[in-house]
Amino acid sequence: MKTPINSELLDQYIGMGFSRELIQMAWEESNNESEVINTLLTLADKNNALSNTPTKQDEEILLNQALIDSYKTNPQGGATTTFENVSPEQRKRNNGVPCGLKNVGNTCYFNGLLQTYFFNSDFVKIIIKFQPPAQIEQGKQGQSIQLVQHLQNLFISMIGSDKKYVDPSDVVKSICDDFGNVLPIGDQKDVGEFNHYFLSRIGEGLAYNEHQPSKIEDIPHEGGSSILKQKSSTVHDDDAVSKLFFCKVHHFLQFDQAGVPHSRDSTELYNFIPIDLKDGNLYDAFDNFVINSIEDFKNDLSEIVCATKYNWIQGTPQTLSFQIQRVTYSKEKNDLIKQNDEFYFEEEIYLDRFLNQNSKKYLEIRTQNKELKDKQKKIKLELQQFSKFDDKYDLQDILLTTIKFLEMQTKDNPLNPLNFGDSNQKLTIDHLLKYSQQVSKKKEVLQQSYNNLEQKIQASYNNFKENKYILQSILIHEGMANSGHYYTYIKDFRLDKWFKFNDIRVTEETKEKVFQDAFGVKPGINAYLLVYVKNDVVQEELRYPKRLYKISSEKDYLQDGYGGFLCKAQIDSITRENQLFQNEIEDYKQARIIERVAESYQTRFEFVNEHFRTIINKTQGIKFKPLFTLNFPIYIKCKASQLSNQNTQHDNLVKWIILDSALREVSEKKQGVFDGQLSEDFKNKIINKFSVQFNEFKRPSAKLAYSEQNDLNKFEQEYQQYVNLGAWASISLDCLQKKDFIQTLQVLQHLTKKVKMLDQQNYFFKFAKNLKTLVPLIIICKMIPKENEVNIKELQLLQAYMVHNHFQYDDPKNWKGQIRIMLNAIIENHECQGIKEVIANFESENKIKEQMDQLEFVCEEVKNQQIILSSSYEINFWNTYQKQDIIFDNLVEGMNKLKQQFGVYVQIQKEIKEVQAPLVKEQLEKMIK
Repeated sequence: MKTPINSELLDQYIGMGFSRELIQMAWEESNNESEVINTLLTLADKNNALSNTPTKQDEEILLNQALIDSYKTNPQGGATTTFENVSPEQRKRNNGVPCGLKNVGNTCYFNGLLQTYFFNSDFVKIIIKFQPPAQIEQGKQGQSIQLVQHLQNLFISMIGSDKKYVDPSDVVKSICDDFGNVLPIGDQKDVGEFNHYFLSRIGEGLAYNEHQPSKIEDIPHEGGSSILKQKSSTVHDDDAVSKLFFCKVHHFLQFDQAGVPHSRDSTELYNFIPIDLKDGNLYDAFDNFVINSIEDFKNDLSEIVCATKYNWIQGTPQTLSFQIQRVTYSKEKNDLIKQNDEFYFEEEIYLDRFLNQNSKKYLEIRTQNKELKDKQKKIKLELQQFSKFDDKYDLQDILLTTIKFLEMQTKDNPLNPLNFGDSNQKLTIDHLLKYSQQVSKKKEVLQQSYNNLEQKIQASYNNFKENKYILQSILIHEGMANSGHYYTYIKDFRLDKWFKFNDIRVTEETKEKVFQDAFGVKPGINAYLLVYVKNDVVQEELRYPKRLYKISSEKDYLQDGYGGFLCKAQIDSITRENQLFQNEIEDYKQARIIERVAESYQTRFEFVNEHFRTIINKTQGIKFKPLFTLNFPIYIKCKASQLSNQNTQHDNLVKWIILDSALREVSEKKQGVFDGQLSEDFKNKIINKFSVQFNEFKRPSAKLAYSEQNDLNKFEQEYQQYVNLGAWASISLDCLQKKDFIQTLQVLQHLTKKVKMLDQQNYFFKFAKNLKTLVPLIIICKMIPKENEVNIKELQLLQAYMVHNHFQYDDPKNWKGQIRIMLNAIIENHECQGIKEVIANFESENKIKEQMDQLEFVCEEVKNQQIILSSSYEINFWNTYQKQDIIFDNLVEGMNKLKQQFGVYVQIQKEIKEVQAPLVKEQLEKMIK
């Protein structure tokens, strides 16, 4: 049997939106992990797992479908494509985290660029403040204006939206080429080309707003083949876009023509400066961009001559962006190949040496450093001989591995499969160790020499450090030349944090991880675009918070630089957008709550009805029994069944009570339908859900009638009282069974006072009235036999109880005479003076304060027992698992035990009622024996 899929991988695929069943099926069908995703996609298609439904699809399903389509087109990038199937509440942005962008189908590269542009506060301000003309003409310029408007709306949302991510579709769909044709979405579009069209159209839109012609003309830049084909523009004049994102390059070409020196110069605008991966680091690559030789240059006379081309930077741009050219053409494969060599760059760089104004001085220093550079190259080649011995392996690793192998050739470990027999290799091992030490020393010396040369080279540029640029953004590519996935790291200088923008997911990332990805430590993952900004821009960011990333519920919402760009109408717009989103969250919450309410209602409804039938069947033979108090609905059903043969009288009310408890169970604030806190709309949604899910027998009515509401209030009070009395009655029986007659009288006194005003048919009225005669009989009669002890305290407390004359109107005939006869029987058999005093108090109905106070006293233990017992019965919150009805069972079982334990006294009580005449001493003694 195949090894089960590990939990981490399972969670990853679940996060992509696949079900556990589908993942398990794909895992069983696949030979290895790399095949699982393709199998999943195939199975998903077959099962139509993400196909359209007759109703409108949820936004997240559409998103997932677009991303899966993207994966199918470019499977190598699929591992990092963002799949997310989440609820509206989960789409709420965390406070302090920037807003992400939805991938609308292979636009991850453009999402990264948009995020980079969003971090340029000057650009954002220009876009936010844009005022379109009253009339927008048709054609390319009209499309450009609409693009700026769509970008404005997107930036407004990114500034103030409570959503975790927003949709850039309108922006992407508005980008057109030079002929006004909208660019297709869904291809692995070239980053440079797509970005060039985007900025060109933005420039046109902003220029048209000022009634000026477009200032950017498209001219392809001649260069090597790349995923990111370079495009630049001829400069006519400065405009907002060129000032912010383009770098002016002064081309100066020197060559001979007919033996005479000639030169040409021109100025060109670059968005991305192309740099060669093979140079290994940014400064060297930048140097080779600025100064390069053309061995086979053809002049105007078609002579093939050697020419030198200089590409000096003209002025100091606000943004300095570099494109690392990682893609080459392979003749053998007839395809583009991505090179994954490591490439290094600093967080801070200085532009001075590459400025046109410093060209003469820089060339002098560069010439002086040429010898040092040549030495460095020689040292680097020597180091490579050690690190790539035979063009493959690190020499030191080879030596150490060989030593380890030779040390295993010993008789001490004959079972090791790599042990080929005892062999004395000590001399060889010593030689290899010596070589290893020499190799290590040689590498150390070479590296130190290289570092010393580098220090000298860098020191020569110490006077070129006026124009500092700081790394702000890194566009990472993961995958191969023709496919893959892009994400972006952007630094917030004020927070000193790096954020990872991976489409809809925005997370904070460590600096170590950022540069590990960027340098290309892991094959296939490396930097493609680097964006540096002027130090002045960074210092401005540090002085005043541009972006706080607050959500609308937070105190400082929009109280930052970006919030200050917004006008009232724009703030109102984002407020409405957030309110709609909040409504969506609430609607989703309500829908989920209603689903759970329906589930809870079903469980509770079945529990109440089934348990009620079970109790009825089990207790049919019991004549004197209380109402069922297991829970509030069962209590009402029981009460209704006692009041009428048709126990459906309060069925609808019971259903509403069950609904109320179901809602309280699942709602966050534990509110029910009777609290008055729920909106009518929410109640109607519940009723509508129930009308679809449940038949008429099971669901409650659309509304609770006024009379039913009154019944509910009455039943709630009755139930609480009934449980309270039931707890006291249960405790009185418990005390009686323990023969604790002092406590029995105290609890009975407390209970009797509570039930005296109740209806005479009430169970507890009858209960207390019955004990009112039975308990005195037990206390007195048990003392009559000569052999039994007389308890004066019990008699005194009994006298205090009886002086109250509870239920006197319903006492048996000659009751007081019967008590006197029983007390006299005690005197005759025990000759106790104390009893005579008690009898005197009985006859005169004296209220002795000390005894009256003792009767009214209930100890804390009993009080706590009553509280614990009664508090286990909740009107609103009751459980649906099988639970003992403690009060009901205690009362029923307690009465049965009472009859068994005090059967003779129960019989005396019955005899007194039946004969309607006092029983004399002899009769009592006969019955007691």
